[in-house]
Amino acid sequence: MRTLSTFIIWTCAIVWVALAVQGVFAYMTLEPSGDGFTRGLNRVMEFLRWEAIALAAAVIGFLAGRNRPKGDLSHFAARWPLYLSGGFFLLLIVLYVGAVIAARL
Repeated sequence: MRTLSTFIIWTCAIVWVALAVQGVFAYMTLEPSGDGFTRGLNRVMEFLRWEAIALAAAVIGFLAGRNRPKGDLSHFAARWPLYLSGGFFLLLIVLYVGAVIAARL
C-alpha cells in the first residue's frame, strides 16, 4: 500500500507541474478574442481552467500522501503542489472580494 501511495503522489506531482506549465503556455500562445473590455478574457479563462485542473491533481496527491512520515521526500511532494495551487486560488478569491468591497465603498 505504501508503494501505491508513493506512486500516486509522484504521478500527481508530475501531472501538476505539467498542467501548471500548460496553463502558462496556453495563456501565452492563445490569440485574444472579444471587443473592448473583454478582449483577451479568453486567455485568462484558459489559464484558470488549466490551473483548476492542476489544483485537482494536487488535491489527489495530497490525499494520497496525508499519512506519510514528515522526513520523507514524498511528504514534501504531496504537500507543496496543494500549497502553491491552493494559495494561488485563495489569493484570487481574496483579491476578488477586496475589489468588490472597494467598489461598494
